[in-house]
Amino acid sequence: MGSLNKQLVSGVLLAIGALTTNTASAATTEVKAEITDGVCQVSFSNPSIIFSTKYSHQFTGGTAELLPLDVNMRCTDTAGLIPSLKVTGESVGVTDTSLFRSASSTANYAAFMLKKGTLTDTTSFYTDPDTVAPGDIVALTSDDGDSVEHFTVGLVHGAGDPPLGSGTVSASINFAFVFP
Repeated sequence: MGSLNKQLVSGVLLAIGALTTNTASAATTEVKAEITDGVCQVSFSNPSIIFSTKYSHQFTGGTAELLPLDVNMRCTDTAGLIPSLKVTGESVGVTDTSLFRSASSTANYAAFMLKKGTLTDTTSFYTDPDTVAPGDIVALTSDDGDSVEHFTVGLVHGAGDPPLGSGTVSASINFAFVFP
């Protein structure tokens, strides 16, 4: 019986040893994904707009000259997502905060106004609707593919400001692609 006990005890110990040495192993994997709303590239038909030299009396009615600004959009994978443009820039040295004017400008009270669409009448430009002010978000006319957004830039005398002073006026207008 002693030999049977020894064999039984040895068998039980062997079974317990097998259980402790054959423990299950574990592994962890990391899973990642990038989610995007699509992409739009923004470019200009003409990256610089240069107005001709103006005399202060040419600002009768507030606007001296109008020039077109076409913003080219190339959007991919944005269908149905309503991409937009956020328009930013400085508005320094004029009362009307919807105007664009850099702090480095030396012509007192002259600035630039941006309007959505193609406009040609300087007499009504300042009061026409669709002014795009610094900080505004403008919906695109197309939500996917290639499109052109038409704007008009006006060289203006700020409404309610004192008479114009001679010098130069400049502004940087930034168009950034966003989803509202």
